[in-house]
Amino acid sequence: MQASNLEIIRLNNLRLGAKIISEQLKHGVHLGKKAGVGLEFEQYRHYEPGDDPKRIDWKYFSRSGKHMIKESQTESHLNVRIMLDLSGSMNYTENGLKRLDYAKNLIASLAYLGNQQGDALSFFTLQNGKVLQKVAPSPKAFQRIIYCLEQDQAEGSWPIGPQDFPELKSRQKELIIFVSDFLQKESEWIQIVEQMRHPKKEIVLFQILGKQEKSFDLKGNFEFEDLEGNRRLNLDGETVRKTYNEVIARYLHELEMAFQLPQVHFYSVTLIEPIAEVISRFLSDRQLG
Repeated sequence: MQASNLEIIRLNNLRLGAKIISEQLKHGVHLGKKAGVGLEFEQYRHYEPGDDPKRIDWKYFSRSGKHMIKESQTESHLNVRIMLDLSGSMNYTENGLKRLDYAKNLIASLAYLGNQQGDALSFFTLQNGKVLQKVAPSPKAFQRIIYCLEQDQAEGSWPIGPQDFPELKSRQKELIIFVSDFLQKESEWIQIVEQMRHPKKEIVLFQILGKQEKSFDLKGNFEFEDLEGNRRLNLDGETVRKTYNEVIARYLHELEMAFQLPQVHFYSVTLIEPIAEVISRFLSDRQLG
């Protein structure tokens, strides 16, 4: 029987949880196929600065005048940058499941798979308007990511308004995995994604929400708390339900449309969705892509 998210989180052991989740996967342990130097020819691509000139197909050049490189599918390593939102709203809890715990176990599992594959892993957190690199690529990156995840706490809010982060604008070929609730006051998370975009990058966004956040259906009086501020409101659930559901549905639709960009993949998941199934869907999409 498959372990539930709550059972895995209650283990309070990210390394063990990641191993359990990886064993539940149905689509293997690789984050995806990657083009590189191999035996089986797949496609041509244009020569780019930094490529080994020996890889140019000179016979093709003699016919077309174009500098092209043959690519094949190999198990060449990926550069995987993992990013975690640590703003206060990540502390949202529903039916005993905290969003931050779900996010940590999701990241630990993805890092476990990347480590098994030999990928170059790095880890960043976003909190109070700062982007911090917690782990640089190294042979011990996975262990360090687990250590950081165990220590990290969510608090504060992400400031409104444009901000410039040079560390997000690298031009190296990489897979970026960004985990957040993507709840924003204006367009702050969209701006972050825009800064990261580059033709060489593939960006995967995991939005984690509670079932009641996506569609509120409870009755009775509730105290609603702003997790990124100090406000609390006592409201009747039935009174706010219709307005809330209309507003959140419109927001989520507009957010999804904003992320319909080349090389950007957006997954909106709920706390009740098994982490293994979320990762399996992501891996399946990469294999088909």
